[in-house]
Amino acid sequence: MLHYIYDPFCGWCSGAAPLVKAAREVLPVRAHGGGMMAGAQRQRVSAGLRSYVLPHDRRIALLTGQPFGKAYAEGLLHDTTAVFDSEPPTVAVLAAEEVSGHGLDLLARLQEAHYVEGQRIADDAVLEQQAIA
Repeated sequence: MLHYIYDPFCGWCSGAAPLVKAAREVLPVRAHGGGMMAGAQRQRVSAGLRSYVLPHDRRIALLTGQPFGKAYAEGLLHDTTAVFDSEPPTVAVLAAEEVSGHGLDLLARLQEAHYVEGQRIADDAVLEQQAIA
């Protein structure tokens, strides 16, 4: 069994998505949600956050080939009303795993929704939409 420690707002975790997918084809993978941006670490999008994550995202994209979309880089990362809070999406992934065994499938959809589509994955409406997709 592979134990995978992730955070929904971790760019490297998104970059590792193809590896996680490949691993799931050959062995059981158990996901363990982190709290990188939970509790006191949750944060509203700001110029400081944007300037911190964008160089890392570019490097992750270069090294992994994983996409970071325009809606994320030019949209969500400029939306100062958006809050990055790991708790809601992590709870949703854990619930999906408990209910149907598809927590990692939901995580993959949330990573795409966040990093490619620029959606607010800590918002209930987005979590509900992704959970039924």
